[in-house]
Amino acid sequence: MNLGDATAAVSEVPPPKALARAIRWRLPLTVSEYVAACLYDPAYGFYTRGGRAGGHGGHYLTAAEVGPLFGTVLARAIDSWWKELGEPCPFTVVDWGAGPGTLIRSILKARPDCMSVGALRLVALEVSAAQRALHPRHELVTSAASLEGVFADGIGAGVIVANELLDNLPFDILRLGDGGWEQLQVVAGDSERRFRLAGVSAPADLLVGLPELESGARIPVQQAARQWVVQAHEALSAGRIVVFDYGAGTEALAARCAPSDDPAEGLGWLRTHRHHTQPANWLADPGSCDITVDVAFDQIQADHRAAVCSQAEFLRVHGIDELAAEGRATWAESAAVGDLAAVAARSRIREAEALTDPAGMGAFTTLVWTVNLPAFEVDACAGPITSEMVQEASDDGSADERRRQRGGVARSG
Repeated sequence: MNLGDATAAVSEVPPPKALARAIRWRLPLTVSEYVAACLYDPAYGFYTRGGRAGGHGGHYLTAAEVGPLFGTVLARAIDSWWKELGEPCPFTVVDWGAGPGTLIRSILKARPDCMSVGALRLVALEVSAAQRALHPRHELVTSAASLEGVFADGIGAGVIVANELLDNLPFDILRLGDGGWEQLQVVAGDSERRFRLAGVSAPADLLVGLPELESGARIPVQQAARQWVVQAHEALSAGRIVVFDYGAGTEALAARCAPSDDPAEGLGWLRTHRHHTQPANWLADPGSCDITVDVAFDQIQADHRAAVCSQAEFLRVHGIDELAAEGRATWAESAAVGDLAAVAARSRIREAEALTDPAGMGAFTTLVWTVNLPAFEVDACAGPITSEMVQEASDDGSADERRRQRGGVARSG
């Protein structure tokens, strides 16, 4: 949501007070409009003002910030997919929601074969100008705010990667009452910089495809994430779309909510992040923190079904265990010396442990869509999708719960 003249009129007021004033002028707002303003308002949004992933100076970590190993494994997968397509040139890899460009840097450092022969093109898509300014300056890298700014006629052959992007797209909230589904909207709260939720009758387009739930259920409806999947399919001529994220099915997300008289409280699938902490109220001080939502995997697959597995399974298919073994061998040989090779080896071992931790990032979900390939690749994501896998991904929230309790590491934590 672009608040336009409203933010311009309060441009001399320090944020987040300025954004709160601009939002008040436009009330009521849908939750998706409110979240879009908090995160992406062109003057005062969290990401506009420099919010990003990272350790020092960042607010949360993704797999790419754990270290370069995630990008090294992904580079191996990229090479296998490039060769599968007959080694086309160019072969374009789009990091959609690239943040400060950490994943792109790791892929460059890994030097996949498609890069060595001059086929690889890397595109870092990021709406935040502050984060685009941090992207690597490299002849193979194009940094842009949108896909349309780079490709007039689509991507061609390649891979689209979204690492913890879909959880950051605006979403709406529905509540099931005795009279049917309500859409929760953002209205004025008890102070200038605080807001609250109020229910109105839900529009029909938000109800399409929802499962049957018990009265009192509160769920996110993720139309922007679903549309992203459609857009990615339309943009790619041939190759793969790969999403790494955390979430579950809609029914499982509904079960994560705790009873509360306040419809904005107890939303177990919504969280905030600021300097690796979790501010309590996402409806206060807009623009001051990140707002994320567990991805409803059934919703985003409504138009295109994916192969689904855990992040750990995906990384193992593409060689993380082999790379970790190389690190252990180097560490065994060089630990007593303590040189740079030993330090790098030790770091690789620890990164592999973090990325495949079944109670942490290893339990994140990977979804892989194949686009215009002659046959479905059964090992693309540790096997083709089955109804049992969908149910497992939707219902098993135990690892997510352990991640949330851990705190301060991954964005879902």
